[in-house]
Amino acid sequence: MRKENVLFSLICVILLCALYLSIGVVSILGLNGEVHYNNIASLTIPSIIFFIVVCIFAIWRIQLYFLLLIFVLLAFPAPVDDIFPSIYISNQDDFRSVVFPLITRIDIYLILGVVIGLLKKGGRLPLIKFPLILKLFLLLFVLVFFFNVFKSNDFWDFNLLLTYSYHIRYFILFLILFQLFDIKKYESQIVNSFVISIVFLCFEAFVNTYFKEAGRLMSGSLALNTFANITGATSIFIYFLVKKKLISKRIAYLTFLVTIVILLGSGTRGALLSVIVTLLILSVLENPRKAAINFLKASAVFFISIIVYLYGVEQNIIPKRYSVSEISKKVNIDFSKDGLRDIFHLEHSWETNSIISRLGLFESSLNMIEKHPLTGIGAGRWNRYKNNYLEDKSIVKVLIDSHNDYLAMMSQYGIPLGLLFSYLVFLYPVSQQIKIRGAYNGPLLYLYVINLTMGIAAFSNAGFFKHQVASVLLFSVCCLNSIYFTKDENQSISN
Repeated sequence: MRKENVLFSLICVILLCALYLSIGVVSILGLNGEVHYNNIASLTIPSIIFFIVVCIFAIWRIQLYFLLLIFVLLAFPAPVDDIFPSIYISNQDDFRSVVFPLITRIDIYLILGVVIGLLKKGGRLPLIKFPLILKLFLLLFVLVFFFNVFKSNDFWDFNLLLTYSYHIRYFILFLILFQLFDIKKYESQIVNSFVISIVFLCFEAFVNTYFKEAGRLMSGSLALNTFANITGATSIFIYFLVKKKLISKRIAYLTFLVTIVILLGSGTRGALLSVIVTLLILSVLENPRKAAINFLKASAVFFISIIVYLYGVEQNIIPKRYSVSEISKKVNIDFSKDGLRDIFHLEHSWETNSIISRLGLFESSLNMIEKHPLTGIGAGRWNRYKNNYLEDKSIVKVLIDSHNDYLAMMSQYGIPLGLLFSYLVFLYPVSQQIKIRGAYNGPLLYLYVINLTMGIAAFSNAGFFKHQVASVLLFSVCCLNSIYFTKDENQSISN
């Protein structure tokens, strides 16, 4: 087992160094791969100064490093990333060109934490401990990644792979970071960092909405649906902490208030639905001994909701356009057809336009999976080739994603790695917390609810392909993995 861990630790370090070396070469030489420089905007310089101040505080006190960790991952102003060389991630015929940095402030902050940890350890890196699933994932990822490197059509294809390698970069950096620090000692800082992030995102969204004169509450750093989904997921995490008396009620109520403002202000029905569904599922799973009773309670809530809906339609409290009879007139299902949009044919209306556009995105993703079932088209390439996999090329020519994390992973990583990655990100933390529970009952145990909530939201949103959200989900995975391997050493130090 030790020899295997040594081998996989070396693979992680070598892969990480190879990725950063490739990014350095591409950044310096350009390599004719749609590299973009000097993307400096009005907020870039203030963001850089702010980031430098945050890093100084992090170096000064390690407690401050972890207090600011989630804030840097999730909520830090995005313009700071403008200073790095970027790659065009929009298609050449899209109406607006969009770039994404080859390296981000998250890379810098995590590397800073690793350097601080190595200095405290005298330059020695402790052996990374891998469960079987992480070993399998790492091997599959290396194979798929390098296959897609050789399958690149041009340097732009290669650079897109490098750009979206943040999935594996963040993952490895978290694994190393949590070998250098016992994360349980900083659990209170991590919890407070989540609260700081949500409050800051709400404030930032109000400022952004005001200056852009938007009709809904919109963050300048996160996409609308992702903004609402990650806020809802964090609020469920805080709900469990206050329920277990692991956080102050005042802090929890502040978080709930901010969450309500964001969910209502953003007007994202999917995020609200994800929160409700997650709470119902967790009410059943939370206590296995009372699973039957909790299932009956959840079922009762569901049937009461149906009765309220039917009554609301009957009494014209809910508009008729949302009634079953009206909806059924706009939907025609025919399984004899081939294409997804032909099987589920919807009449265009205000209520169905969003679903119709999603069906096109899903169909394109499914066609990618059919053509590249083992290795996918390569991470980051979905938007470039989205219309190549639809006969009518009807997907709107803007930067867009598949709006489904599971399809996104399978279409870009292939079915084997895509399914394994989906399980690792959304469900593995649930199984880990079951093994940890009892040996460790601190607040970090409940990080799994964030991943589970985002896993439910993943059916209609590709949040894992927004690097801020991906970093938080990978943080949870690696955090619970670290606690699992140290669960018999030191118990939680804060109540």
